[in-house]
Amino acid sequence: MGHRSGAGYPRVVMDVATDDASRRRQVARNLIRHHLWARRRTLGAAFAGAALYTIVVLIIPLVARRAINDVVDHGHTNNLRKYIVMLGVLGLLRALGGGIRKYQATKNPAFVANDIRDRLFAHVQRMSFSFHDEIGAGQLMARASTDISMVEQAISPLPWFTQAIVMFVAGVILLFFVQAALAGAVALVVIVAMTIALRRARDLYPAAADVQARLGFYAQFIEQQVQGIRVVKGHGFERVFGARGATLARDVRDAGVERARVRSRFQAALLATPGLAMLVVVGFGGWLGATRRLSVGDFLAFLQYLALLVAPVAAGAELVAQWPQGMAASERIGDVLSATSAVKDPVHPARLRAGGGALEFRDIEFGYHDDVPVIHDLSLRIDAGETVALVGASGSGKSTLAYLLCRFYDPDGGSVWIDGTDVRTVALEELRRTVSVVFEDTVVFTASIRANLVIGRPDAHDHEIQRAAELSEADGFICELPDGYDTIVGPQGYSLSGGQRQRLAIARAILRDSRILILDDAMSAVDPPTEAAIRRGLVEAMRGRTTLIIAHRVETIALASRVVLLDQGRIVADGTHHELLSVAQYRAALALDELGVSS
Repeated sequence: MGHRSGAGYPRVVMDVATDDASRRRQVARNLIRHHLWARRRTLGAAFAGAALYTIVVLIIPLVARRAINDVVDHGHTNNLRKYIVMLGVLGLLRALGGGIRKYQATKNPAFVANDIRDRLFAHVQRMSFSFHDEIGAGQLMARASTDISMVEQAISPLPWFTQAIVMFVAGVILLFFVQAALAGAVALVVIVAMTIALRRARDLYPAAADVQARLGFYAQFIEQQVQGIRVVKGHGFERVFGARGATLARDVRDAGVERARVRSRFQAALLATPGLAMLVVVGFGGWLGATRRLSVGDFLAFLQYLALLVAPVAAGAELVAQWPQGMAASERIGDVLSATSAVKDPVHPARLRAGGGALEFRDIEFGYHDDVPVIHDLSLRIDAGETVALVGASGSGKSTLAYLLCRFYDPDGGSVWIDGTDVRTVALEELRRTVSVVFEDTVVFTASIRANLVIGRPDAHDHEIQRAAELSEADGFICELPDGYDTIVGPQGYSLSGGQRQRLAIARAILRDSRILILDDAMSAVDPPTEAAIRRGLVEAMRGRTTLIIAHRVETIALASRVVLLDQGRIVADGTHHELLSVAQYRAALALDELGVSS
């Protein structure tokens, strides 16, 4: 068994739990680095705008300093117009650079987030059933929404942060150029204050990771609650689930409060740096000015440069505060993207041979879990165009055989063949086009009836759509809807009855016109009179194609020319319906169905 060992999401989760944190952080950094590099032009434009803005901002105090010293101290009033023009031009350039930086820096994270979103969705679509068996839809939704939003917020300040670093370093250098002694005193205070602040930054990452994890659990709970709302209300479980939801919400709140506390301590310590520096400038700088060691122009220039350092410190504080949360979110996204599918497309796929859909299961061994086998050494051949019913108790392996045929899973041992071709050598897209499946749990998408029917065959003509609906006994109720085939169906198709949804699914499969048709308890929600009418349509739809019927009702089983009885993953009887009536297990399975017990 163990075909999913190391391939699906459970192993990824286990690795994450036992591996060191540095590996996960490296995965997160690589993810962000890759997508930032893919959008390097937009990011480069943002940096160009930031560079222009920074250069101009750093030049303005020097021009102002020279203007004050030249005009005020030396009385050269004839130069005043020149300085005004220079400052006006610099102001326009600063506005231009700031505008470019703002637009490109805002656009770039949106593009990066969308790239990650597309990549994540495409990856999840490629994953096998075993992956989706283990991770809830709520967890995936949290990664596709909340986590990606956190990554977007984390990378948004990057141009500002880069600009802040350059401005801070250049500002400090210029402070030494203006007045070395005063700059040295300021630098000493800044180093001490920032060291204290950065020590407090160590708690930012664990707090952010805790918030993201709790949000994932809460999203998963909400998703399950919404999907099961009918069960919850039907059994009066609102109070129980309400209490559970409130507990999870409090966990998210408490984690958020803790993160806010950690961020506030860090940011308070970091933002105190400019205030302490200002104390030094006013005190020591005032003494230097009073003793004629510092001119008025130099003092004003020093104050301007010191004021410029406030913005870089604030930008650094914002990025340092947001970056851990973005990294934690990126790690969670990376966990999913690092998961490998248990079912993979062949590197060099073979084409499926032409044929009528002959099937062969050879020596099949399979289990959903390593220590719980479902199918044991099963071999079965079905001729092209033959209709076969699979019958047996719950857990006997009926639906599992259908899943293996479609490569929703791969067998642990043995192989599955269609028209003489091993399905593992065929491209998944071609294989899935060859087989149409109608599941018991029918999915109807939020779209029109017509759009739901043509999902597998978008080029179908109206008369083909209507004919498929007629064969599945769906045309009648569709025509009674407000807009007929153009009626929009609500989420999960809950505006329709279970039987109506199943009839739509049958029509969708008929319209697809594949060489193999699988009906997995496809009429379980249909009333007997409607089922009888659908059976008449299915007789025509099944003509010329291989059909597997997984059913419990005698009338549905009677559609098959052959019945295969399974018990604990083995074939225990194979023959016609009348031939198997003498088999006790077969009679027991039918009796359970007559009593309304699902088998």
